[in-house]
Amino acid sequence: MSEVGYEVVEGVAHVTIDRPDKRNAMDLEVFAQLAECAARVQADAAVGAVVVAGRGGTFSAGLDLATLGGLLTAGQDSSGAAGQESVIAGLDPTLVARLQATFTAYEELDVPVLAAIEGHCLGGGIQLAAACHLRAVAPSASLAVLEARWGLVPDLGGTYRLPRLVGQGRATELAMTARAFDAEEALRIGFAELALPAEQPQAAAHEHAARWARGPGSVRRVPRLVRENLDRDRTMALGAEIAAQVAAVSGPDVREAITAHLEGRTPRFVGR
Repeated sequence: MSEVGYEVVEGVAHVTIDRPDKRNAMDLEVFAQLAECAARVQADAAVGAVVVAGRGGTFSAGLDLATLGGLLTAGQDSSGAAGQESVIAGLDPTLVARLQATFTAYEELDVPVLAAIEGHCLGGGIQLAAACHLRAVAPSASLAVLEARWGLVPDLGGTYRLPRLVGQGRATELAMTARAFDAEEALRIGFAELALPAEQPQAAAHEHAARWARGPGSVRRVPRLVRENLDRDRTMALGAEIAAQVAAVSGPDVREAITAHLEGRTPRFVGR
């Protein structure tokens, strides 16, 4: 049985974690299927945007506790004291790197990716949302960087992506306190950019994404350009803007935009 749904509607790929009985907590199979869905998007030129969500009014409660236990490997106490049988926890870094790569795959997609957040968005869930290009929150959203509750640090990209969204101090505070914050605060501090209605929030998320999917190729170039220019100096960033603009002008969508304007009609973009 699939734990992650995949459906393309009006050029929008809907990637939906489907474990509502577990509050859409993510086990290793969910990570594997999320990775497969990202690969499907990358290979499908007909997809112009992505919505990542959870089934049943919850985005994701984070890492499944059984999966968390599987990340920890038993090891003998390094003190080597005689008669000492205590066991300490170790971490399988290769497995963690694989989970990190799953979230990064969504960040690297060359179409806009929207996290549509309802209900709980905790721990690994908030780190998945942070890897998306934009985040939209319904009034029911309750978010937390929860790792500190388990004596852990956010290691699925949280300490890299959260400061870029909310600033260094706020990211530090959220990760240290593991406190919950609501949709209003998510919008105020810059974690989320769009508000969803209480009624049919996923339909509203789809409408946002469908507009992007119908848009020109420049819309698909913006997320990567903005993200990568954060780490470039000014000269390199301006050069990257030129390269992106040259690519946009070389495609059919700029010509279509001008022609449609002169003819008084709605443009029919192809997304290139």
